[in-house]
Amino acid sequence: MMLQPVIPYPVLVPLALLLTALVPWLAVGACRLLPRGYKVCCVGLTVVAVLAGLALLLNPGYEEERPANDAPLWLVGVDVSASMAAPVQDDAQAPSRYATAIQFVEPLAQAMRKRNACWLMLGDSPRACDSAQELRTHQPADTASRVMEGLARQAEAYRRKGVPLAGMVLLTDGREHDPRAWQTLVSRAGAAGCPVHVLPLGSTWQEPDVEVSTFYPLVHSYPGVETRLRAMVRKVRLPQGPVKVELCDAEGKVLQTQVHELSAGAQCEVSFPLALQEGQYTLRALPVAGEARPDNNAVRVTVRAVNSRIRVLFAEGAPYWDSKFLAQYLRAQPVFDVRSVHRLTDKRYYHINSGDDDSTPSETHDMPATAEEFARFDIVVFGKGMEHFLTDDSVAALQRYISENGGVLVLARGRCHDGSLPALDALEPFVRGADTPVQARLFPTTAGVEQGLFGTLLPGAQDEVWPVLPELEDVCRVPELRPQTTVLADARAADLPMLAVMRCGLGAVTAINGEGLWKWDFYPEAREQCNLYRDFWRYYLPWLQTAAEFMPGYDLSLHPDRNSVQQGQPVGCTMRWRGVGRPQSVKLEVCSLADGKPVAVYDAALTAAGSLPQWHCRTAELPAGEYLLRAYVPGEDTPAPECRLTVRDLPGEQDNLNADAEAAVRVAEMTGGKVLRADMSLQELEQILTLPAGVQHTEWVYCSLWAKWQVLTVMVLCLGAMWFIRRRKGLP
Repeated sequence: MMLQPVIPYPVLVPLALLLTALVPWLAVGACRLLPRGYKVCCVGLTVVAVLAGLALLLNPGYEEERPANDAPLWLVGVDVSASMAAPVQDDAQAPSRYATAIQFVEPLAQAMRKRNACWLMLGDSPRACDSAQELRTHQPADTASRVMEGLARQAEAYRRKGVPLAGMVLLTDGREHDPRAWQTLVSRAGAAGCPVHVLPLGSTWQEPDVEVSTFYPLVHSYPGVETRLRAMVRKVRLPQGPVKVELCDAEGKVLQTQVHELSAGAQCEVSFPLALQEGQYTLRALPVAGEARPDNNAVRVTVRAVNSRIRVLFAEGAPYWDSKFLAQYLRAQPVFDVRSVHRLTDKRYYHINSGDDDSTPSETHDMPATAEEFARFDIVVFGKGMEHFLTDDSVAALQRYISENGGVLVLARGRCHDGSLPALDALEPFVRGADTPVQARLFPTTAGVEQGLFGTLLPGAQDEVWPVLPELEDVCRVPELRPQTTVLADARAADLPMLAVMRCGLGAVTAINGEGLWKWDFYPEAREQCNLYRDFWRYYLPWLQTAAEFMPGYDLSLHPDRNSVQQGQPVGCTMRWRGVGRPQSVKLEVCSLADGKPVAVYDAALTAAGSLPQWHCRTAELPAGEYLLRAYVPGEDTPAPECRLTVRDLPGEQDNLNADAEAAVRVAEMTGGKVLRADMSLQELEQILTLPAGVQHTEWVYCSLWAKWQVLTVMVLCLGAMWFIRRRKGLP
C-alpha cells in the first residue's frame, strides 16, 4: 500500500483534524431530534463517510508492472487452416497439429503476460484475437493457407503506423497457398528489423484414400499394336480389401470391370485391352468405405488412332541371329513400314522391305547420304558393321537428321562399327570402356519405370520374368554417361547400363549395350514366361516416338511447355514443320474434353524460318478442366498433332496435408529467429523473448484505490443510509 496525497501534507493534516472534530459535532446537532439509537447510527455513518473522503485525499494505491505504452509489439500468429486438423505425426492416434499448437500457447501466453502482444489467427485472412484464450475455442477450418502472407501483411501494416515490432512468433505446419510467401515474410521482417520465431508442426500425412492416376492421358493407337489403357490404383490408410475398377466410355457406359485386392499403402496397375479405338474413356475406382476423398478416383484418357505407319530403316553389316529375328519381326508388324539392307560381302547386299516375299540382291547398299534422305524415315535401326555403309559425311548427315529433323536412331546390337567411325561413337548415349566385354542380364531401373516404359507397357522392375531371361553378350562397362542420357535398364550395377536413351536436339538416340536379345524369343525357358522379345520391340519403338519431335507420318509437331498447369497459368506451345515448303500460318485449337467444343483458336507466330520452321503461341488463362490441344495448318491435308492439357484447380486444403517444416525453418534462419520446440519451458521462452539491452517492454504504473468502485460504494451507502433514517423519522 502506498500513499500519494492529492494535496500537500501541511494542508491535509490540519484539514483532517478540523473535519474530525467538526463533522461529529455538526452531525450530533443535525440529529438531535432523533431517538438516541438512530442518532448514534446517523452520526456514525456520517463520520465513516467523511473519513472515507479523507482517505481518498491521501490517494492510497499500489504500483503494477504493465507493458509500456511505447514498448515494441510482438505479433503471435497461429495457423487455423484446415490442414492443422491433421495429426502432428504420421499416426492416426496422434493429437492434431492445432491441439499441439494450443498446448504450446499456454506457456507462451505466460511469457507474453508482461509484453505488448497481438494474437492473430492466420488462415484465409489474418484476424486479431482479444486474448490467447480465444484460440482454445476455435477450430482449424479455414479453406486456404495464407499464413505467412497474412503475418507479413500485419507486420507491414504496423510498420506503416510507426509501431515498432519486437518480433514475431509463428505456429504453423508450413503449408502455404503461395510457395513464395515465405520470401514475402522474410522481406517484411527485415524491413521491420525483427526476428521470426517459428514452431513447425506436423510431418507427412495422407487421408484414407483410393487414388487413380495415369502416365498417359493421351494414347496413340497404332495399326497392329494392341491398345491398352493403363492406370495406377493406390490405396492409402485403408484396410485390405477389394477395389473395383471400371472402364467407361464417353457416355458413362461400363465396358469392362476388374477387381484387385489391395492392402494399405499398396498400389497396382490396371490394364484394359481396348477393342474400340478413338474416343474418350474413363478409368474409375468405385468408392471404398472409409475413404476421405472420392474426387480423385477417376482419370480420363483420350485415344487417337495413328493411321500412318512408323517408317523404319534397318541396316545390318554383320548378319547374325539378332538381326535376323528383329528384321523378320518388324516386317511382319503392320505398324512398321520397314526398308532393310543387309551386307553379305563388300559387293553383295540384299534388300527386303515390308510386304516383300523375297529379298532383292544388289551390288550397292543405297544407304541415305544426306539428312534429307534420312528424313524419309521415322526410326533408323543399326546392327553391326556400319563402317561398310557409312562415311564421315553420312555420319554428319545422320547427326543432322537426329538433332535438326527429330529423327530416332536405335543401336540394336551394342557398338555398331569397328572403331573406324569415331564420329558415330559421339552419338551413343554412353562412353564405352576398354575392359573385356561381359555377360549381363537386363533389369528395369527406377527411371525406366518413371518414364512409363516398364511397369506400364512392359513388365515392372519387380516382375519375376527379368531374372530368368537369358543374359546378353558383349556387354561393355561404361565409365561415363553423356549429357541428357536416361538409363532405362541396367545390370544392377552403376557401370553396366543395358538400355539407355539420349535426347539429341529434336531427336533421340537409344542403345542396347550388348547383343543376344534374340534368345528371348528362341529359348524355351524364356518363352515359357512370356513372349517378351516381341512385346519389347512392339512397345519400345512406338514409345521412342514420344522422345522424338514428330509423330510417325506427321509433318507438323506440337509440344506444350507443360502438360499440367494450375488454374490461371497460360501454356506456351512450340510447333515445327518438316514438310514441303513453309506454311503461311499455323493455328492452335483448344478444345474442352467436357463437351468436346472448341474453347479458343490461336494464330501461332513464326519464330524461326530455317530448314525446320518453328512457330510459337501462348494460350490465355484457362479455367480448371481437361483440354485437348490441336495444331493444324489451314488448307493443308496433313495429320494434326494433338496433346492433352490438364488445368488443375487452385490447391485446396485437403489436396496435400504434408507439413512443410523446411519452409518454416527457412523463415526463422533468414530472419535471425529461433526454431521452437513444443515442449519448451516457460524459462526457455522468457529467454528467447528477451529484448536487447536498453529496450524496455514494461513500466510501473500507480493504481489509485479511489478509482475502485468498492470505495465509492461504501461512501454512497453510508450517506444514503443516513438520509433514509432521517426521512423515516420525518426530518429533512
